[in-house]
Amino acid sequence: MVSAADAAISHSLSRGAPFSIKAPRTEPGLVAAVTLHGIPQMAMDWRKLTTPHGVRLKVSAVFTHKAPQVSFKSPVAGGSPCELADLLVVVDDFNRRRAALVQAKMAARKGTVQISGTKNKAQLDLFTRWPVFDFEETIYGLKGLDLHRGGRGLTSGMYGIIDRHWSNPPRHPSWKQMVPASVPGSVGAAPSLGRFIVRMIFGTAGRDATPGSAARDWVQIVDALMSVTYTKYFHDRPSLGPPAFPRGNTTAAFFLQGQAKSIYTFTDGGLAVDTEPEIIRLEREPEIGALSLLHIIKSPA
Repeated sequence: MVSAADAAISHSLSRGAPFSIKAPRTEPGLVAAVTLHGIPQMAMDWRKLTTPHGVRLKVSAVFTHKAPQVSFKSPVAGGSPCELADLLVVVDDFNRRRAALVQAKMAARKGTVQISGTKNKAQLDLFTRWPVFDFEETIYGLKGLDLHRGGRGLTSGMYGIIDRHWSNPPRHPSWKQMVPASVPGSVGAAPSLGRFIVRMIFGTAGRDATPGSAARDWVQIVDALMSVTYTKYFHDRPSLGPPAFPRGNTTAAFFLQGQAKSIYTFTDGGLAVDTEPEIIRLEREPEIGALSLLHIIKSPA
């Protein structure tokens, strides 16, 4: 499963989206490419591996360029807000849930990540300490959140380092998951995003976010992020809500003034990866700071 996930993610990072003029080079473009191409391919390859063992994996992936803002007391940025994260990964395994926040960053040079600028340093401070913080957007209604309450708060987030520097075959970009405490620095032997996701499926990565668990604030954050992403951001497309996983793939890309503002994919791996998503033109900038989401549901085949 790891090799299949890594191959799909790496290929999508180098290929980009079918509507791209050239391969993506920015963090949003690379995350969008993984959503559109990597996730459906990963689901299709996984289906071949898991079905014989009586396991089915349904996958939904949402990319959005806007992320929710949070504020907290920081020696780096004072009380200025910063983005919470770039991606939320959630795995539902029967009656258990695990989740992890991911902050994506581009490698400054091969195998190395650097952090510069007040906003980026504030994000790193957030991930390394997890002080009490508030959501800025009123739609979330979340204040005074303490991720250390009821569990190991430092396991709530990871840094995802996208490295486009390569000198040896297969000459594809890579995505490695780093513990925030090791950032900035060398990627070293950090696990790939594919390996991290597989570990979450098997319950050895991420953090328990099962409703009713002791980590009340963490569960509340995960539930709120998923709810807003699914039910608010796509208010114009209610018929394609998350409860229904259509056979094969459903992929749509939302554009405003020629730029992709969001992409979502629902797939059970039953059909080949879509080459052309449905294109929806937006008339205005989305107001809600939803979060990009990868949601995997594990169930009997």
